[in-house]
Amino acid sequence: MENKIIKINKKYSYRNLKNDLEYLKYEYLDNLVIGDIGESILGEKIKFLKIGKGDKKIFINASHHANEWMTSLIIMIFVEKYLNLIKNNQNYKGFNIEELFNKVSFYVVPMVNPDGVDFCVGERRISELEKYKELLEPYVNSLDSWKANIRGVDLNLNYPAGWEQAKINKAKIGVIKPNYRDYVGPNYLSEKETIAMYKFSMIHKFDLSISLHSQGQEIYWNYQNIEVPRAKEIGKKFAKASGYLLTEPVFNSSFAGYKDWFIKEFQKPAYTIEIGKGEEGKSLKLENAIKVYQEVEEIFFIAMEEI
Repeated sequence: MENKIIKINKKYSYRNLKNDLEYLKYEYLDNLVIGDIGESILGEKIKFLKIGKGDKKIFINASHHANEWMTSLIIMIFVEKYLNLIKNNQNYKGFNIEELFNKVSFYVVPMVNPDGVDFCVGERRISELEKYKELLEPYVNSLDSWKANIRGVDLNLNYPAGWEQAKINKAKIGVIKPNYRDYVGPNYLSEKETIAMYKFSMIHKFDLSISLHSQGQEIYWNYQNIEVPRAKEIGKKFAKASGYLLTEPVFNSSFAGYKDWFIKEFQKPAYTIEIGKGEEGKSLKLENAIKVYQEVEEIFFIAMEEI
């Protein structure tokens, strides 16, 4: 069953995402809800979609980091695959698709950081913005090192879970102002994108969340010493299906992320999944997209089955 809407022939921009959502809405109108959770700094709608009608709620988010745009592409490949299976009433790899659809509401924010992604994939309208020119200009020849949003804030260091410690940790490596990566912001939830994610999460109180990042083929499952029932057990199943390593983040990377805040706030399972393997601090190569997708595909089905 080949995907016919989500293509893997170019870097995945916000424009690609919007176009794909329009086509998916047309093709799968009965089983797909599309909306917005808020806006980016530049006023782009941060899109969400929902599949399924169950009481259990799972949340997948991608592209907190601009140069990790591959995560948006990967989850959108899965979205089309899942919708296709539902439409054709087909089970898949031992998963009962109709049962999952009826049991679980599957929410996705495929691109948390649309402005940053568009800068990173080379959309000229971003790099030519006068307001951010001084910040962005040094990176126009090394776009795929850019992780932050358009204001130079690392969105996955901007949540209220040990934010003060994250600030100390990053100051130790010299990052105390807007930067291409690792700047925690002037305060937690200082950015429109993280405020939107915070509010959306507080409304829905999801039963499980997965934040897709790259790279390293690793799964992070905990925050501090908070005991979350079944979190490690489910994480082990993710690891077995993907071949990824279930592990714990190092101290300097274990604060102020979405996963950290979700666990602290809701005491429910949350994971950061570092997809693929590539060059540290750079985007994954487009030609590896299918391989990376195949590594993680079953994780999303397992999450729905286990919750």
